[in-house]
Amino acid sequence: MLSSKWRVTAGACVLLASAIGQLAQYVVAPAHVSSGTAADQVAALAGHGSRIELSIWLDLLILLVIPAALYLGLLAGAKTSKLATVGTAVTFAGSLGAGYLLALDPLIYFASQTTDHAGAVELLSAYESSGIVTFMVIAGVLGTTLGYVLLGIAMIRTRRMPIWVGASVAAAAVLEIAGQGAGVEAVAIAAYCLRLAAFGACAVALYRYARLDQAGVTQMVAPVPV
Repeated sequence: MLSSKWRVTAGACVLLASAIGQLAQYVVAPAHVSSGTAADQVAALAGHGSRIELSIWLDLLILLVIPAALYLGLLAGAKTSKLATVGTAVTFAGSLGAGYLLALDPLIYFASQTTDHAGAVELLSAYESSGIVTFMVIAGVLGTTLGYVLLGIAMIRTRRMPIWVGASVAAAAVLEIAGQGAGVEAVAIAAYCLRLAAFGACAVALYRYARLDQAGVTQMVAPVPV
């Protein structure tokens, strides 16, 4: 149930904050420091200390994608839809890998500040090549991408929100991985803007369904069984 005001407000906040954090962090991070070799990443920070410090703080907002997945699942009909349930589980599990990926930013920053650059680069390279880190990053990227696609489809099938919302949730995930993988910043930024619009609509939907719960109405439209 969504009748609790603090629960609804928390959901709206994590949805908006996570989407804003992803967009802002990508724009602010100098040369997108998580790409290239360890030496290249450290060199990319030359003269950009203040920007990387800000991007590290923005990483905290990105971690909110973890609870945001649960609210997306609720809106997608996880209580009645197997597709939404699987999508929620996959997205949530994949989001847990965000910590391993985001840990690179402070590591690269501190590596650029130390006088022992060779040792710092070696440590950074060892972290990036670690088996558990590689596994969690790959699982995280693939898991969240697949999870968002499943949730987007589930949202469309429930007919609880405009079709564009579910389509945007799914499309943003594909555009994000395509843009970052190809190194095309415009595509990645477009993906984050699309996600922000979709998550904003989801945040509004939380308040709408909270009012329905309080009125004793569980759904506006009967969901399509999945």
